[in-house]
Order: sequence, then structure tokens, then C-alpha cells
Amino acid sequence: MAAHQLSDFQRNKILRVFNTFYDCNHDGVIEWDDFELAIKKICNLHSWPTDGKKHNEARATLKLIWDGLRKYADENEDEQVTKEEWLKMWAECVKSVEKGESLPEWLTKYMNFMFDVNDTSGDNIIDKHEYSTVYMSYGIPKSDCDAAFDTLSDGGKTMVTREIFARLWTEYFVSNDRGAKGNHLFGTLKL
Repeated sequence: MAAHQLSDFQRNKILRVFNTFYDCNHDGVIEWDDFELAIKKICNLHSWPTDGKKHNEARATLKLIWDGLRKYADENEDEQVTKEEWLKMWAECVKSVEKGESLPEWLTKYMNFMFDVNDTSGDNIIDKHEYSTVYMSYGIPKSDCDAAFDTLSDGGKTMVTREIFARLWTEYFVSNDRGAKGNHLFGTLKL
């Protein structure tokens, strides 16, 4: 049976996330060291002390996510996920979601983790300032963050709750519709 093929649009979106959010040291592969860098970035951004409760929760969550990612994508079990392995995993994931299945558990955990990282006030809503602060720390310009948030929130008319975030998350990773709002979840999409 032939593997599901991602469109060029889907492929470019998925590689953008690989390069911007997962391969933190930009060496072309995802490995535990990238997650360590992400933990450090997030903890510094939120002023969470090393070995404090939030730091330890972030480490535990990202360890579960890393273990899940390895299980689904690290075909040769070398403790690294290459771009090829990443794309193959996503092709299968998109195929599964199109059949009505859920996102893999590790990705749902990552989605919830990213919501919590964005929702710094803890009010279960991501506002423009929270969103921009987090994504600017990954090198996305403030103007792109602000424009993307305006798209995601219908110009501030829609509150970005966990439920809305989950819908946008799935749209980003699965949709082939260039007009889908979820395409802007990680900053203004310029593909």
C-alpha cells in the first residue's frame, strides 16, 4: 500500500514547525537536546526557576512528548528524528485524521502544553500579548505574531480558548486549505 502523500503546502507547513519549534539547535534533526533547549527557553521566558514546580512539570511533559515522537517517527531508533522521518510520520498522521481518527497522544499533549505556555495568566484564554510574547521568543517578528493572532481571533472577536486552539492546531497540521485560519497558528503563514 502506498504511503499517503502530503501536498507541497502541507509539507512546507510541517517543515516550518520542524525548523522553528522542534529543531531548536538547527542541526537538521530533532533529538532530546532540542527539547532541553525548549525547556530552557520557556522557563526563561516565564521566569520559572530551575528545578521549580513549573520547570519540572515542563520537563516531565516534554519528556513524554519526546518519547511519543520517537515511538511514531524514529524508525531507525537512533534517538534522532530526521526531516524525512518527520514528514513520513505526518503523512501517516494526516491520513489517519482524514479517516476520522484522533491526533497521536504525544501531539495532543504537545498541543495542550503549548496552550498552557501561551496562557501565562492561567485564565484559559490566550490573548494577543501572550501569543506574541511566546512566538517572538522563537524568532517570529512581532508584526507577524500580531497579524496572525488577529486572523486566529477574527480581529479580537473570538476568544482563543483551549477548544479553539485545538481546532486551529488540527487545521494547521492537517488542512490543505490555504484559507484555513489554523494556518496562522505559528505566526503569519508566508508559504
